[in-house]
Amino acid sequence: MPLETAGRIGYGTMQLAGPKAMGEPADPERAKAAVRAAVDAGIRLIDTSGYYGPEVANRLLAEALRPYPDDLLIATKVGARRTPDGGFAADAAPDAVKAAVRDNLAQLGVERLPLVHARFMPDSTVPWADTVGALAELRDEGLLEHVGVSNVTVDLLNQARAITPIASVENEYHVGHSGGRDVLDATTAAGIPYLAFRPLGNGALAGDASPLAEPARQLGVPAATLALAWLLDLADNVVVIPGTSNPAHLADLVAARDLALPSEVRTALDEI
Repeated sequence: MPLETAGRIGYGTMQLAGPKAMGEPADPERAKAAVRAAVDAGIRLIDTSGYYGPEVANRLLAEALRPYPDDLLIATKVGARRTPDGGFAADAAPDAVKAAVRDNLAQLGVERLPLVHARFMPDSTVPWADTVGALAELRDEGLLEHVGVSNVTVDLLNQARAITPIASVENEYHVGHSGGRDVLDATTAAGIPYLAFRPLGNGALAGDASPLAEPARQLGVPAATLALAWLLDLADNVVVIPGTSNPAHLADLVAARDLALPSEVRTALDEI
């Protein structure tokens, strides 16, 4: 299933696990209900990773949705591992990347992954070409369909494109996040989908304390809806991948598809 047909609002599974995406959630059944609510709301792109939990998000995703809908696109990420304090560290050697892909296959209960992103970690000592090349080899073996990259600069994107076709870029982007516009512009020019992760700024852009709360109130929408609509309005190739473990929040997320931003609101959010 091509990413271009999966829609512009996806669902990220990071919040399915416990705090800091470590361990089990307080309410696994509610977490699985959130996944099902996302699919019921028409979301057909789910972004996940074996290092959420670790393994917890993938397991809950499989328990919630298997057998998966035929039109569902599951994207995952490799290139990092979890540290005991809940952080992330590079794990980008070719053998580690290939093992992580096979772990994701097993955890999700699929024979082939539609899309796998190589995540660049600043602490990596492995040549970027080796990490991306490992995914290209697995694609040629039939274990995955498309290669993407994550957390990249324009230079890293260009290096990856010199090795293999890149189906998508997954970078952080949200209101108030100053970096990354050059990468977005590069993907727009190249016709590559840009998946914006942390689109709600780890929750800081949602709720009554959000800097978007007042303009959202004036529009009669939740702040989370406005934050996502701003991203979708940046360029036609932008896809947002918010996450939640609360099924009641799904309506606010998918409502961004239908919110047209007035120019004055667009300008105000640009200046945050």
